[in-house]
Amino acid sequence: GYRRSRRPAPAPADVQQQGIELVRGILAKVAASDFGQSRRGKALSETIHRFIERGRLIFTAGIGSQALYRREFLGYEALYVKALTMGSRLFHQESELIAEGIFHEAVHAIRGGSEKASIEEECDGFAAGLCAGAAVTGAKLPDLLLIDGKPVADFVQKAYPSNPRNAAYQPVGETRDWLLRRTGLK
Repeated sequence: GYRRSRRPAPAPADVQQQGIELVRGILAKVAASDFGQSRRGKALSETIHRFIERGRLIFTAGIGSQALYRREFLGYEALYVKALTMGSRLFHQESELIAEGIFHEAVHAIRGGSEKASIEEECDGFAAGLCAGAAVTGAKLPDLLLIDGKPVADFVQKAYPSNPRNAAYQPVGETRDWLLRRTGLK
C-alpha cells in the first residue's frame, strides 16, 4: 500500500471536470462496442464508473505512466490519470491513450492492486487497455495482441523482468486460455 503523503497532487478543478467528461465519452464509446458488451468490458467499465462516482478518478501531472491505480494502507483507493504539462498549462492525452491507461489500471483495481503484479496480471491489463483503445478508435485488433509489433507477453516480460508468474491467475471476465492465446503468454 501507499501512504497519504505520497498522493499525486490533483490537477485544477477545470482540468478535472474536462477529464471526467472525456472519460464519460470513452466509456460511452466502449459500451457501444463488442468489447464493451462482453462480461469483461462491463466489469472493467463498472469499475471505472465507481471511481468517477466516488470522486476518485483523479487527473494529475504527478505520475509518470498514462494511468495509475493506488490502494493505501487504510483502504483509500484512487485511479490517477496523467495530465500533460506544457509550460504552466495542463492538457489531456488523446482519448485512445486515456482508454488504454484506465482500462489497464481497472484490471489492477479488480485484482486488488498488490505492489508487484504477476506477469499474467500485467498481460491482462495491457490486453484490456488495447481492447478499450481499439473500441474508442474503431480499430480492428488482431487475435494476437501486439505492443510495438511484439506479442503483449513478450513486451510485458521485457518490461517487468522481476515480476512473479502466477499459474492460478484468472483474467477479468475471461478464461486463462483466452489470456494465453490473446497475449502469446506461454
